[in-house]
Amino acid sequence: MQNNLKTRVLIVNDDGVESAYMRSLASALDQVAEVFVFAPETEQSGVSHAFTVRRGLSLRNVAERVYAMSGTPSDCAKFALGHFALHGTGSEGGGPGAFDVCFSGVNVGENSGVSSLYSGTVAGAREAALWGVPGVALSLRGGAGLLQAAIDFAVEVVKNGWYKQIPSGVFWNVNFPKVTTGSFKGFKATKMALGMFTDHYSHDGGLWQLDGDKLWNEQPVDSDDYLLNQGYATVTPHRIDQTDLESLKKINDMLEGGRKI
Repeated sequence: MQNNLKTRVLIVNDDGVESAYMRSLASALDQVAEVFVFAPETEQSGVSHAFTVRRGLSLRNVAERVYAMSGTPSDCAKFALGHFALHGTGSEGGGPGAFDVCFSGVNVGENSGVSSLYSGTVAGAREAALWGVPGVALSLRGGAGLLQAAIDFAVEVVKNGWYKQIPSGVFWNVNFPKVTTGSFKGFKATKMALGMFTDHYSHDGGLWQLDGDKLWNEQPVDSDDYLLNQGYATVTPHRIDQTDLESLKKINDMLEGGRKI
């Protein structure tokens, strides 16, 4: 890996340190930036923003600037951004310095719409935003078909400095559709769909198994789920601040109206 380039990139994921998709992303970004990888030892899909507390985490140096951690995607990003950047991993101290951008992925499976709330991949980018670092989550609905398109997008984000346009407290959730390269329609900036899965459980051998899918084409036509199903890659900006300002005003009005003098 090269050491003399200015942009410092962190890569995390939820598919684990052995993910070929993640490693392909790291290899490509290594041509245009200084890349560090912190990934879970094992697959952590669907863990959302869980992190580890009250027990220790193991860290293993897999290759040059590639580390495997025993925790979740959030743990990986938290450690890399909050500790490693300043202190490194050795007793001698001294890390590489602040990261410029964090990519999470490339994930196997979509993370659009409400999937983003469950996703360990999206949580990696969200954790970066919590530390004031631009975060970009990358996910593939259709397997390796558009892996190269996702990698090319990440390279453009770095080369063109697009990550500098991500405001503080915001991160991008980027999803690629289940199509072939020839039928890929390009990119759309979209809002997050709110349609829930058609969740149901089957009972077999004493165990309950979750199944279901999304009603893709019943979502708003300007939403990520709908456009992803139409063959577009979707770029959805998410905010850390989840405060509903309209409800905040109503609650204040109720509290003021019910206050006893």
